Amino acid sequence: MVSSITALRLRHATAWLRAPGIHDRSLRRSADIVCGLLFIALLLMRLVNALQLQHVSTVYRALWILMVPGHALRGGVFGGLIGRRVVARRRESLLGPSYFYHRRLIEQSKGWSPDEIQEYQEKRYRRLIRRYGDSVRQKEDYRRDLGRYTRWDLPLLAHTVRTGGTLGQPLRFRADTFARRQKERAYLFDIWFKAGYYPYNLRVSYRGDIHGSLIRYNSLENEWLVSPGATVEQDLGRLRDWLRTLPPFFLHIYPSSLFTFIDLIGEDLFRRLPVRGVLAGSEVFPWTQQTQFEEEFGLPVAHWYGHSEYAALAYYCRECRGFHFYPTYGYMELLPSETEGCQRIVASSFNRIGTQFVRYDTGDLAAAPARDCTADDFPRVGAIVGRAQETFIDNAGRKRALGPYIFGIHGSFWDQIRDLQFVRSGPGFLTVRVVPRPGADKDRIERILGGRFPMAKLEFEYVPFIERSQRGKRRYAVDALQADPDGVH
Repeated sequence: MVSSITALRLRHATAWLRAPGIHDRSLRRSADIVCGLLFIALLLMRLVNALQLQHVSTVYRALWILMVPGHALRGGVFGGLIGRRVVARRRESLLGPSYFYHRRLIEQSKGWSPDEIQEYQEKRYRRLIRRYGDSVRQKEDYRRDLGRYTRWDLPLLAHTVRTGGTLGQPLRFRADTFARRQKERAYLFDIWFKAGYYPYNLRVSYRGDIHGSLIRYNSLENEWLVSPGATVEQDLGRLRDWLRTLPPFFLHIYPSSLFTFIDLIGEDLFRRLPVRGVLAGSEVFPWTQQTQFEEEFGLPVAHWYGHSEYAALAYYCRECRGFHFYPTYGYMELLPSETEGCQRIVASSFNRIGTQFVRYDTGDLAAAPARDCTADDFPRVGAIVGRAQETFIDNAGRKRALGPYIFGIHGSFWDQIRDLQFVRSGPGFLTVRVVPRPGADKDRIERILGGRFPMAKLEFEYVPFIERSQRGKRRYAVDALQADPDGVH
């Protein structure tokens, strides 16, 4: 009842902001009143968050976002950049105590020494080992006995989530209802800040499939969602017209879908759009291709490594061109693998509610750091080579990772192609599917790739596109006879 009355009073008190023909003088005169009301709403929100009532928090956040309409922010007291910062700060303040706890922890950890990092991690890691043992676990271990690895599994405290299932059957597990989202936002916002992003800046996401519509707006995230599955030819004109109406925004995308998006709307239009930066995660993004894109389009890119089980998270470092793992997010180990020059990423989560992943084999491969780095003392790797399945057998019967052979190619190579995929035809044989750029020198493409793969015979197939899954993702390597449930070719 109190919440309803408060919401009605706040909305009534700000109704004048919505009146047509409002004058800047009236806006200035009433600014103090509005700020006072907003401050009261903030205090109420702080109380709600202190009680950890996340579902009530969502209601208040929605009301809070609606307090000041767009036209009031474009002029007067709240105008321009200051207005956008006020809105961003306002939304950020409503994220909850877990968000602010982890944000402070992130900033503190950036100044920690290796010994301080080890002390923080060992305490939490040893607690997990005492509880579950020190064996390395696979997804099947969690499918067979999820309850053993799940704590505080109560209806209001935990809920069911699942992985994307890119490499097979999705894994279902339990996650913290209240703190997980706040914690994720603290770390992702820290990564996105490297591209100039502030909490709740406008985003346009071209990542997942949205059933039944081309575009949808998520008001709580300040995010437009564009469905890859709905970007059919007859709707591209509508998509382009809509993009022209947008204010400055950040493009949130899979690395493999970045150039697909540019192709769909046209490079000329993309260059004219007010894109402020690119947020690219969930897949390997070759640093040469990333650097080339930044130089060609003049846009910063924030890139990171993570996975749906929330056990490890790393940001891409421009200084060393490697990945730094946040020591306060989870515990990362590198174990030997069957793939030459690569190690397996094994991770343990630090969450206390829901499923706890302990010495969990992520299925990802990493290469050792190639150079020193002064950015921080976080655990790090030189490169995320890719999924363990992104390997091939050479003509000597040796398993090799594809990553080092394609991601280290000089940037000029990527001027010739838009996309590529390797099809494993058998030991020592690879079919290379290439989406060439207009006027591409096919002899040059084949010469460069042939020189990088002397241990395998290559056959080239030039195609107009490489099909993605419904979620807009694709693999760099597939088997010739592979029946992929996502439809990735």
